[in-house]
Amino acid sequence: MIKHQCIPLDSPTEWKAALTGINHGFAHTWEHCYAMHLTTGLRTFLYCFETDNGRIVCPIVERDFEGYVDIMKPYGFSGFVGNGDCLEFPHYWKEFARQRGYVCGYIGLNPIFGNTKYFEPSEVYQYNTVYVLDLTLSDQELYANLSKNRKRQLKNWDEIKSSLILDKAATKEFFVTHYIDFIREKNAPSFYYFSKETLSFLADLENVFLVGAGDSGELTAVSVFGHTPDTGEFLFNVSIDAGRNHSTLLMWYGINRLKSLGIPNLNLGGGDNKDDGVAQFKARFGSQKLPLGCVKQIYQPEIYMQLCRRASVDPSDIAGYFPAYRKPR
Repeated sequence: MIKHQCIPLDSPTEWKAALTGINHGFAHTWEHCYAMHLTTGLRTFLYCFETDNGRIVCPIVERDFEGYVDIMKPYGFSGFVGNGDCLEFPHYWKEFARQRGYVCGYIGLNPIFGNTKYFEPSEVYQYNTVYVLDLTLSDQELYANLSKNRKRQLKNWDEIKSSLILDKAATKEFFVTHYIDFIREKNAPSFYYFSKETLSFLADLENVFLVGAGDSGELTAVSVFGHTPDTGEFLFNVSIDAGRNHSTLLMWYGINRLKSLGIPNLNLGGGDNKDDGVAQFKARFGSQKLPLGCVKQIYQPEIYMQLCRRASVDPSDIAGYFPAYRKPR
């Protein structure tokens, strides 16, 4: 039995059932994908492939371009995940994509749960690195793996943690209010510009917690973490100038909170570029580096070439910006 299914956002119960029995991240969940939809408005569904032996799923968004449609995953660490191997899946997936009329697809791979057998090696491109922390280690081991500077910053942790601000109403208000100004100051790419509806929805979720720090009870920084039973994810950090030095304290709280919930690991994410300051900050928590890759596929070559010619770009440059016809000018 071979079955393809597209589970829409208006079927959250089906979406959650399809994820049952599959190790997945926060970005695979209906809640996260719905939150992203509140910003993008793009057609979003959970693709579900089933055989008698297993199931493979991936959140997908459809994007219109000059009368055609291409696909990608929503923002976040999702990608194709499943509960087993299926050597024929690459064939079945491409057959499905062509039947849907898609021109091409740009789909990120999950750095923790992704299965390399779901795609041809020639279609996979690494573009960054993420840092993942093993939360099954003991408290002593986690602390021992910290860099010397991190240990210094956390020397008085038992005293510091009592001053952290956990009130969700207060931390949510700070997060939503200051988010756009913060990423604008960082010159962040356009896909980080989430609506207040998205930020508010995420902050209210049961599997999301916020922690803040400040001076004299006034918040100056907030970090946001999401989780599933299989993994935790560091989602956001927002601060004003006075709160820049609280990042380590907020991260360490998140690490300990997730560990107390029995979450086995924490995806800290990566840097804006490999080995930049953000990446080094995450590495100093004793995390493991994992490759972050994506799959680039062309389902209708003639149409892809036609769209690239219209945009005056090279259709053969698959390793660069993809799809090439969407490259900003």
